[in-house]
Amino acid sequence: MRILVILRQVYEQKSIHWDYENNDFKNRKATINQADLNALQWASDYSKEHNASIDVYILADGECNETLKEKLARFPLNTCTHIPKSGNEQADAHYLASSIEQGMYDLVVCGDETEDEHNSCLLPLLGYSLGMDVLTSVHQIEAKGAQHLLAHRKEERGATQIFDIQFPVALSFTTQISKLRYSRHFQYEIEITKRERVDQIPRSHRRLGSPEPNIIFGKVPEEENPLERLMNVMGFSNNSDTGLSQQTNALSEEHLHFTAERLMKWLKE
Repeated sequence: MRILVILRQVYEQKSIHWDYENNDFKNRKATINQADLNALQWASDYSKEHNASIDVYILADGECNETLKEKLARFPLNTCTHIPKSGNEQADAHYLASSIEQGMYDLVVCGDETEDEHNSCLLPLLGYSLGMDVLTSVHQIEAKGAQHLLAHRKEERGATQIFDIQFPVALSFTTQISKLRYSRHFQYEIEITKRERVDQIPRSHRRLGSPEPNIIFGKVPEEENPLERLMNVMGFSNNSDTGLSQQTNALSEEHLHFTAERLMKWLKE
């Protein structure tokens, strides 16, 4: 069994300061995404119990420093490859998919999202490109035989979904998946190989001669109540003069209130 763990370079939030003279960030300290390290810890524990090999891909801008090598030396890695990242998750996923042979890995894992920009699309894009089933935001895993896993994922209002998944599969983990174990004595020798990156220009899926999208601008909402104004923006206003309220007759007040509450909660998060 082979496992691929993807580590992404991020910037520590406490180290970033704004330079008002140059209008740019300064004192940015690079580190590895915390959730990715938790995914690596889980993969390490799983590999010891199920005799699996681990390959690591590091998506980073600059060179891998000694601090990172010390962290990786705690894990039994088969190979470790440094790939320059592009700053675009779609381009990174396309490049990784073109570099990985189909069926090469039984399990691809990484953190659920990055700490700095909260990116979370890399693993789903990569998993779908490799023809794998994809599951995100997993916080607990239970082994079920040699080819099955029980994956736990939290949902709204404290509910938990449990998925019976079969290899090959791509999973993204939250930081709750494992606890990092720090050791003063490093047991493994790590050699990070840097791969030169040559991106291919992706072809557009837009048909030649296809019509331009028809964009309709609605009126600025004037309701004093924020809830009513929010429903107006969403196209659920009860105002007959609103041009975006075509679906109002098919929805009840309960539907409108529930949809508005969900959106307001999402905006707060």
